[in-house]
Order: sequence, then C-alpha cells, then structure tokens
Amino acid sequence: MLLAIVFAVEIGRYHLQSNPWVNLHQRLMYEAQFGAPAPAGLSADQLARWKKAVDDYRVFLRRRNALFDAELVRINTALSATSKAELPEGIPPPAATVLNAAMPLYRVAQWEEDDRANRFWIAVAQPLILSAGEELAAAHAKAYGMPFPTHIRVDVASFAGEFGAYTVGEGDSAHAVIMSTNPGTQGFGALESLMHEPSHAIVDGATAAIGPDITRAARELNVKAPYNLWHAILFYTSGELTRRALARRGVADYKPFISSMYEGPFRGMKQPLETHWQAYLDGKETREGAIRAIVSALQPRPAGRAGHARVRPAAAVTCITVPAPPRAYRERGFQTTR
Repeated sequence: MLLAIVFAVEIGRYHLQSNPWVNLHQRLMYEAQFGAPAPAGLSADQLARWKKAVDDYRVFLRRRNALFDAELVRINTALSATSKAELPEGIPPPAATVLNAAMPLYRVAQWEEDDRANRFWIAVAQPLILSAGEELAAAHAKAYGMPFPTHIRVDVASFAGEFGAYTVGEGDSAHAVIMSTNPGTQGFGALESLMHEPSHAIVDGATAAIGPDITRAARELNVKAPYNLWHAILFYTSGELTRRALARRGVADYKPFISSMYEGPFRGMKQPLETHWQAYLDGKETREGAIRAIVSALQPRPAGRAGHARVRPAAAVTCITVPAPPRAYRERGFQTTR
C-alpha cells in the first residue's frame, strides 16, 4: 500500500498541496463522468482492474455533481485532510472499496507523474503568492466591500471537475481544486486562479457580494439582468486586478481569462464591463452606479432601431460555486477558453 506522502506548502492564507487520495478521487470521477485515458503503463490485467474501478465509481457517482452533492463534497474534504496511507473514516463503503482497489494501480502507473506536475505548479505559484498575494487579497476585499477569505485550501490535482477548477466555500474559508496541467491555469495564470477561486466564497448571484447589487439594480430599472452577470464581474475583477499586479512587476502582456470568453459565456458584456466596471476599479464610479449602468446597458434593444442590435443571450456559465453544506466543512469551477 502507498505510504501517503502529501506535499504541502503554507503561504500566508493559502495551503497548497498535492495529495494522492484527492488526485485519485478526482481522476476516477473525471474518467467515470467525462471520459479520459486510463493511466499508461498498466498491464492487460491491471488495465482490466482499473476499468472495473472506473465502472464501479460511475455506478456510485450516478449523475451527481461534485459541486452540489453533499456526500461528494464530504468525500473530497475528508480525503484532502488526510496524510495517511489508509482512507480516513467516513468514506462511504462503495467509494472506499473502489479507492482502495485503485490506489495500488494508481501508485504504480500514474501518481509519480501527477505528483511531479502538481509540485511544479505549486513551485511556480509560490513566489507569485509571496510577492502579490496579500496585495491582491486587499484589492479584492476593497472591490467587493467584503473581507477576502483567510483560510484557503487548494488541492492541486491532475483533474479538477469538468472545467479544470472548482471551489466550495463561504465567508472566511474556501476549498479549491485546481488542475495542474490545464494551460490556462499555469504560469501567471496560476496567480489569477488563486485569486478567482477563493472569491467564490464571498461572491455569488444571490446572497453574498455583487449578486444582491445586481438584483437591486434590475428591480429599480424594472428589467431582468443576465443570470451570469455576477460571474462575469468576478472574472473581470480577478483578471484586471491580477493584470495590474503583474504589470507593476514588469509583466506587460498578461491577458486575463475573461478576454477569451466574450464570444462564449459572457457574450455582449465586454463593452459594459470595460466601460463601467473598469471605471469602478479605477475609483471613478461607485460600485452601485457601475452595476446599475452595466445592467441597463445589457438590456436588449428593440429590433430595427438604427445603431442598435439585440443583445444575444449569454451562454452557459463555465464556473460554478456552492456554499458548503453545513459549517462542518466549508470549502466551484472554472474553465478558461484559452
């Protein structure tokens, strides 16, 4: 059995780690639900056993979502917290049976490669956080009018849900899983990811920062705001603040994640965000005024009026978050389209 070795780094408010149990769980979930090649180097017999493990995990998972299903969140939380070779208590027997059967195969064929990629991602991210992390946390807190989380656990893994990263969390705590081999979250993109993901603990479309402001503006204007506007604002905020921090450190060509999303999930939002939310971040407009102006600008124009075109509806959101089911474990996803 694998002697569990969890590589972990503490950097201020961040705990970054490469955990074999979390990596195995994330890999099995992804392969079972979305399809992925099995680990290379398995013999025919080992491959058959691996495929059985994936099939059994598919039966266990059914169509459940790792973000919204309380049991799956608990499993990931428990695996993240252990550094032992044995599974922690509380893992449901069907999942535990699969994880125990698959771990020897994973250890032989894949864990060394995954761990190497995870450690490299962490090694790249560490100096970025040390240099700009607290500056960016303060800038995000100012933008949202709410303290940035101070307890941020990040599991770096070979797979991280459908979109390459997700976070479950609320308030002061966030638990993110970020894919180490996604080109969008590598290099300087790691810094934006490490600001974007914890922001989901304090920003949402309903009760936290931004969402209620959008709802209020839409009600006052008697219009309907795009359902994912809060998420576009989150993307824009982390992207722009990260771009500024990097520019102050000599990086002049960084392109935030949202720059490649205006023809996808945030279609039609580019000009309103760059005009009004940018003005807010520059200190030239109030947060409430900027949101009101954005909501107004995103309303469809009557067809046939010169100079106006109907705004096309936004596509599906590519980043999701959910508050933790009770406070016993507090811990989204995002996809860059780069």
